[in-house]
Amino acid sequence: MRALSDLTTLVFLNILTLLFSLPIVTAGAAQAAMHYVIIEMIEERGGGLPAEYLKRLKENLKNATPIWLILLAITGFLYADYRLIHGGQLHLPQAMLVPIYAGLFVAAAIYVYVIPLTARFVFSTGAAFKNAAILATAYFPRTILMVTVTAAIPFLLFNVTRLLPLFFLLGLSLPAYLCALMYTPVFDKMIGKKEEEEDSWVLDEDETQDNQ
Repeated sequence: MRALSDLTTLVFLNILTLLFSLPIVTAGAAQAAMHYVIIEMIEERGGGLPAEYLKRLKENLKNATPIWLILLAITGFLYADYRLIHGGQLHLPQAMLVPIYAGLFVAAAIYVYVIPLTARFVFSTGAAFKNAAILATAYFPRTILMVTVTAAIPFLLFNVTRLLPLFFLLGLSLPAYLCALMYTPVFDKMIGKKEEEEDSWVLDEDETQDNQ
């Protein structure tokens, strides 16, 4: 029954995220809202759909939108370079594709962390990218797996005709759920470290008062 409930939630999340991603500009906030609800689902807390999703969508419009637009611009620039080299009439050496592939991987590695970070924490745009880059590097094997899951599942579901209906049901939410299982323990460590730092600060303050 738990599995069935979670599957139903993922289907509704996928439909809502696709719907609110249609304007393109709001796609970042839509994905952040999806990740927030998935995190709450994993931690067995939170409100019901669609009220919780719409609430988080509205809250993330301000923070997630500039992050999404930056990622979109970077991806568009790299794709334009790819088309220029791979299919253009300039006959450029194919070796020039290597830095483009590397750039796409870096963008994807940051993407799989920065959207969930924005959903879970309050960061400035610069701080969100910085923390995403740190996590992507510190947990590199996990990052590779998250990038693979995020790219492979939607690509497979969208490009195989018989599986296309599944894309509209689980194409975004399923990889997001699988990634959440991997990044949630990392976020828990971040929260625990922050609480330890706050406790240490309070202790130092108390010791100072005692010394006085």
